[in-house]
Amino acid sequence: MSAAATTPPGADATTPPGAFTTPHGANATTPPGTSTTTPPDAGVTTPPGADVTTPPGTDTAAHAGADTAELAAYASRRLGVELVPGSARADDSGWDFRVVHIRATDGTHWILRRPRRPEASAQLAVEGAVLAAVRGRVAVPVPDWRLDTPELVAYPRLPGVAAGSEDPETLVYGWSMDPLARPDRYLEPLARCLVAVHSTPLDGTWELPGAHPADPGTVRSRIADKLARARAELELPAHRVARWRKWLDDDRLWPDRLVLVHGDVHPGHTLVEPRPSGPPALSGLLDWANAGVGDPAADFVDMLYAGGTDVLDRLLDAYRAAGGEVRDGMRAHVLARASFLWVHVALRGLDTGRPAWVETALRRLAR
Repeated sequence: MSAAATTPPGADATTPPGAFTTPHGANATTPPGTSTTTPPDAGVTTPPGADVTTPPGTDTAAHAGADTAELAAYASRRLGVELVPGSARADDSGWDFRVVHIRATDGTHWILRRPRRPEASAQLAVEGAVLAAVRGRVAVPVPDWRLDTPELVAYPRLPGVAAGSEDPETLVYGWSMDPLARPDRYLEPLARCLVAVHSTPLDGTWELPGAHPADPGTVRSRIADKLARARAELELPAHRVARWRKWLDDDRLWPDRLVLVHGDVHPGHTLVEPRPSGPPALSGLLDWANAGVGDPAADFVDMLYAGGTDVLDRLLDAYRAAGGEVRDGMRAHVLARASFLWVHVALRGLDTGRPAWVETALRRLAR
């Protein structure tokens, strides 16, 4: 989930799920990493099933799953490793990418990640650049792309399991661990990672492809445009619209500068590993597909949705202690962004032909 760029649902701050349950199909390793070496393969230029002419908004997951053996063979040739087709396990829970977990004959485990739509493919260049910039800055591993093409990304699976996962139907998170049991093992190192990402220089010392908002006013304008579209296409509760307008008009709540953001920080994109005693500890940060220049508050929204205000408050405290800027009103700003995320979910459902998402979002907004 996230508000920063183009991903998932966030939440109504008044109804955050608080139960620590075993996640629905927890994805031990989803997303991306960073491009390094890509062994050439003159004989194959496009992964099997890839359709680079697919119209925007079209989900190409069906093509991607057409022939796992052929996909494994293609990736094997490009990577220079022998992948075992019979070990492949598909994960279709992602909003923008279809993921295949697969083992090589040498025992290593790999992630094959394919964009569902052309828009997601276009974002890969940004994601790869961000991963290169933050690797070495954040204290936990991030994916290390060994194959980087617009149609397929592959990288060695990171150790650990997801801290939680999102039910694709209800859009509710379940945790595989209690995030509040030992903040020093999960929330505090996550906060330090966010400080490292948000303090990454945007001074031209590294190249960030694509178009990004120039200032906080641009972010506000985009949200206002989204609200206008939602009001035209959906039946939104009047009290919600009034609240969002007040939020958009309140200068005190908005940052005075933009930073580099992950854009989709939630339990499913944080990996944890067990320790000899007590709860597990943060061991990796996944899926940077929505990374870019944005409002730092966006990186707190999904953690609020997944864990409630207790998790948000502990994360903000840890972020401040690690040197991050927590402005007056930032908490209220995160809460407002969280409630607006259901507008994003509804519009995303309209754009991608997922009426269940629209219905779920409107039910949440009606509360």
